[in-house]
Amino acid sequence: MRDTATGARDRAEAVVGDRMLYLESRAVRRDGRALGDVLIVRDRTDLIALTERLEAVRTMTSALRVQRHEFANRLHVAAGLIDAGRVDDARAFLDELVSRGPVAFPVTGLDLVGDPFLHAFLGAKGVEAAERGVALRIAADTQVIGTVRRAEDVASVLGNLVDNAVVAAVAGAREPRWVEVSVLSDGDALVVTVADSGEGLRPSDPRPHADDGSADSVHGHGMGLPLATEIARRSGGDLWIIDSGGPDHGAVFAARLGDAVDPAPRVPKEDR
Repeated sequence: MRDTATGARDRAEAVVGDRMLYLESRAVRRDGRALGDVLIVRDRTDLIALTERLEAVRTMTSALRVQRHEFANRLHVAAGLIDAGRVDDARAFLDELVSRGPVAFPVTGLDLVGDPFLHAFLGAKGVEAAERGVALRIAADTQVIGTVRRAEDVASVLGNLVDNAVVAAVAGAREPRWVEVSVLSDGDALVVTVADSGEGLRPSDPRPHADDGSADSVHGHGMGLPLATEIARRSGGDLWIIDSGGPDHGAVFAARLGDAVDPAPRVPKEDR
């Protein structure tokens, strides 16, 4: 009986067109003689897309958990004041909460984002960024008229850009570390711009991602950006680089998602 064996594995990831592939190569030997190599190709596009969507859900869950914790703290304070017989102080505290509004996320300019989904999503991203020492802020030109739809696609693209920008800001030497997001509606399209305080893109890599799928350790040029690009293009939009970086800021990315906004104004229930 002849002995056939495979050697050590070589693994790599590649982007081919709009597909994300996982490659595994093994050397094959038979009776001590090299027969060649076996290349195993696995299409991981759908799996990675599902992972991105699950990450968006995790972010929203995190936002809700932060809000629940904050509301619980507020109720405990009010209850403690009442139990102590300090009713006037409890009333004043509750009046202050009403005037202050919802839970405050650590995101400057978040009030400019009127859409409930985007508000909560960017608020949650702000919490995650703050934990890494990065300030997330909303650009003054942000304006979304209407209501965001296809929330999963929006979360996948915007979340990927924000996460990459946070990584770049953490890796950069500039302080304070920041990420700035601009969100604009254009009819039924959503246009997002994300800038950071990092070092910018490498001069040898001017594209959103390399054709061979090679990964960039800072801006996530492996699977994340190709997937976000594919999602944007599937809607008739695209993802591109506005600026590779300058003396005062790092890279600036933009994405356009078609059919992502219902331009009809939101009508309160009592007005229907």
